[in-house]
Amino acid sequence: MIVKKVSKLILMSTLVCLPAMPVYADDEDDVLAVIHQWAALEQDLEAQAELVRDDRVQIGGGVRQSNQAQNLAVQLMNYEAMVDSMGGEPDMMVRIESPLIRIYDNTAVTSFVRLFNISPPGERASPVSAAWFSMVLIKEGGEWKIAHHHVSNHGT
Repeated sequence: MIVKKVSKLILMSTLVCLPAMPVYADDEDDVLAVIHQWAALEQDLEAQAELVRDDRVQIGGGVRQSNQAQNLAVQLMNYEAMVDSMGGEPDMMVRIESPLIRIYDNTAVTSFVRLFNISPPGERASPVSAAWFSMVLIKEGGEWKIAHHHVSNHGT
């Protein structure tokens, strides 16, 4: 009986003395939310860049870009030229399909298919295009940001 009471007392005092364990949101859901937000901002490249680390490396079309500021300037130039050539802002729809997410502490490695539709003003929508994407995201200060992304032809 005394052993039981002492054991209970030890257990209770141990539980009271344990530090509270931090509660984190589901990292996989948070990473997927960043990817969906990134896709939704395809027509607002400056807002999209807020989801990207300054040291991001981007690989696509056989080109590796490691200067995020210059990469954003090129993206803006290309987007503005596309809008001018189309005679106005196109309608765009970007979807993420088949996401695969692996979390390793504060690093997430992802792979997904990006489906992309565009409809120039006054014209029929272009057929869907698809591309494979891989991204690495880093969690700092409780926030996930894109550190690396690679895009390649889906082959469709």
